[in-house]
Amino acid sequence: MKNATPLFRRPVLARLMAGLAVALTLGAPLAAQAEKTIKVGLALSKGAPGFDFINGMYEVFKTEVEAASKGSLVVDLVYGGALGNPNDRLNQMRRGAIQMTDAADGNYASIYPDIQVLNIPYLFSTEQAAWKVLDGPFGQKMAADLRTKTGVRVLGWWESGGFKHYSSNKPIRTATDFSGQKIRAMGPLAVRPVEAMKGSAAPIAFNELYTSLKTGVVDGQDNSVSVFRLVKLQEVQKYLLMSGHGYAVGVLGINDAFYAGLTADEKAAVDAAGRKAITFNREGSRRAEKDSLDAVKAAGVVVTTMDAAQKDAMNKIIQPAVVEWLKTQVSSTAWIDDALAAAKAAQ
Repeated sequence: MKNATPLFRRPVLARLMAGLAVALTLGAPLAAQAEKTIKVGLALSKGAPGFDFINGMYEVFKTEVEAASKGSLVVDLVYGGALGNPNDRLNQMRRGAIQMTDAADGNYASIYPDIQVLNIPYLFSTEQAAWKVLDGPFGQKMAADLRTKTGVRVLGWWESGGFKHYSSNKPIRTATDFSGQKIRAMGPLAVRPVEAMKGSAAPIAFNELYTSLKTGVVDGQDNSVSVFRLVKLQEVQKYLLMSGHGYAVGVLGINDAFYAGLTADEKAAVDAAGRKAITFNREGSRRAEKDSLDAVKAAGVVVTTMDAAQKDAMNKIIQPAVVEWLKTQVSSTAWIDDALAAAKAAQ
């Protein structure tokens, strides 16, 4: 019996096997209780004034997740763009290098072009109408499609300051006032409305926007009032037209493969925290817009409001140009039709 274990080695082997069994038994609960980290890459520095509705949203998410999961999930917030630019962070999230990031719809358009239908001019009549569409069947359908095609699970749709408005160094009241003006526009979708109003569009990096407006490289731009105030455009722009032509959306997304590896209780904690974070964001964004509008008026900016008829007149000029372009970009024109139908029903 050449393969038999010698008698003098059997007690040693038995002790080793017994020790291994004990180690595995003791180690199993420790492994089950090991912390799982959700690393989140954020653009803004911690405590960025006027933008608590973004950073604060993720801070609410952190507090809620860690409490509900009883410590099995830890949320690591990395502020100030330390993990790269928005597109870099988005790709890191998809690869699983990080689990979440605050990328907005424009960044998602680079990996999921269909999201651009949310930027159809005058798609939404109010912020509440936008929330109804995004939280309803249309938003749920888009979230499911985005997850399938990109590996990002949508926990909710957040508001990035609300509606966008045009500003300029020159008086602007109607679409005809943009003729001949050079307007900063990032991305091909943003170019279409400017050109439809007979203006010229120029791509200007966000960190160069203030200087470009101050020196006259461009005459104007569009952003939410909160962003307008954040980068102190009230110092270099005299006129603000409350055009409300576009609604700025963000995605509270998480790497789907990571989410799939969570326990049922952990998934429930993440889902519930996501809902609370979105509620915090939307309420905070509404307050920030009001505060920002008061501040820019106090700084001497001439703010012009538009009534429904004036917005309709602008819409008739810019929406068709964007829709025609979108037809060449989306996976199916049904996305355009469905978005317009859902928005109409939500009015």
